[in-house]
Amino acid sequence: MKKFLFVVFIVFLANLGCKKLDEGDRLCACSPITEPTVVLVVKNGAGADMLNPTTAGYFANNNIQLYYLEGGTQKKLNFYVRPSFSYGNEKFNYYQLHSSEMIRQSVTANKDLYLKLGNNEPLKINLELIADKKYQVAKLLVDGKEANAEQGNVTSYVQNIFYINL
Repeated sequence: MKKFLFVVFIVFLANLGCKKLDEGDRLCACSPITEPTVVLVVKNGAGADMLNPTTAGYFANNNIQLYYLEGGTQKKLNFYVRPSFSYGNEKFNYYQLHSSEMIRQSVTANKDLYLKLGNNEPLKINLELIADKKYQVAKLLVDGKEANAEQGNVTSYVQNIFYINL
């Protein structure tokens, strides 16, 4: 009986130590916390991947700024660029800009976000989140126009993928 109570106590403590961002009604099995991200694929008019270093005129990390304005001051948002990847038999052939701070900023302050690529004018980005799932993006607007969302099987692995066409 003591062993049983000890095991129940350990499971109870493990359940208390777990944190989930969106689905709080399920046991999370103490999985690590992962923040949802917005994933941007940047393509030029010819469809070339402008984050891929092999593309002529690509945008390197130091030529990309992601920020919002607060009182006229730029507040930078963190991001990273991830290379293409495979998911099962499907290959995702584009480099992607990932940022979890875009969703966090939209949830907390609902501010306009800006993406500046090289010497180009900044692109104004707005997120519309799904009402009952606050970490899923329903729409991403770039300068007021809706960006295309990824619809393939890869979305079961990486969500919130959107294409920005320059």
